[in-house]
Amino acid sequence: MTFNIDLHVLELVASRLCHDVVGPIGAINNGLEMLEDEDFGMADDALALIGKSAKQAANALQFFRLAYGMAGARVGSDLSELRGIAQNYLGHGKIELDWASVSMPDSVPDGAGKLLLNIIALAEEALVRGGTITVHPVTDTDEVRLVVTAQGVGCGLRDESREALADGVAIEDLTPRSVHGYFTRQLAQRLEGDLRVEEAGSDSIALTVVLAK
Repeated sequence: MTFNIDLHVLELVASRLCHDVVGPIGAINNGLEMLEDEDFGMADDALALIGKSAKQAANALQFFRLAYGMAGARVGSDLSELRGIAQNYLGHGKIELDWASVSMPDSVPDGAGKLLLNIIALAEEALVRGGTITVHPVTDTDEVRLVVTAQGVGCGLRDESREALADGVAIEDLTPRSVHGYFTRQLAQRLEGDLRVEEAGSDSIALTVVLAK
C-alpha cells in the first residue's frame, strides 16, 4: 500500500517530538547552571537532576527512533526489545506497562513493531493522570490483533485526537497535539489494517488494530 505523508504532517510530528524532549534537555541545562554557581552548595542534587533528565531524554529518543524512524520499520515479530524500550520510555511518569507476551507470528510484517509502539504512545496520551497500559497481541487462525488497553482515572483521548482518527480528517486541522493519532492510523492502514478506539469500561479505552497473517 502506498504511504505518503503531507509535509505539514511532518512539521507537526517534528514539533511534537521536540516538545517531548525539550523538558528533560532543559532540566539538564538547569543542573549544569547550578553546578556553575559556586554559592549553590547542592552539587549532589544538581548531579541527580542531570542524571535523571539525561536518562529520560535518552529513553525518549530511543523510543522515538523506532516509533517514527526507519529503524522501527525493520522490527516485526521479535518484540522483546520493544517491550524494554517502551518500559523505559514510560518509566519516568505515573504509567505502568503490563506486557506479558513478547512475540508474534513471523508472517506479521516488520512494521507491526513500529505500529505497536505508536499505539502505546497514543494510549499514554489518554492517561493524563497516570494508570496502566496493557499490551496483549492476540493470534487467531487468520489474523493478529494488536490490542492496547489504557486504564486510569479520567482515561480518554482528547476530542482533537479522536477527530484526527476519523475518516476524511483535514490535514490543515491537525495540531502537534493531535497529529500522533493521525500518524498511527496511517501506519495501521499501510499494513492493510485499521485502528479502532473503543470504550472498555469505566476510565478505560481499548486501541485495536487487526492485521492479516
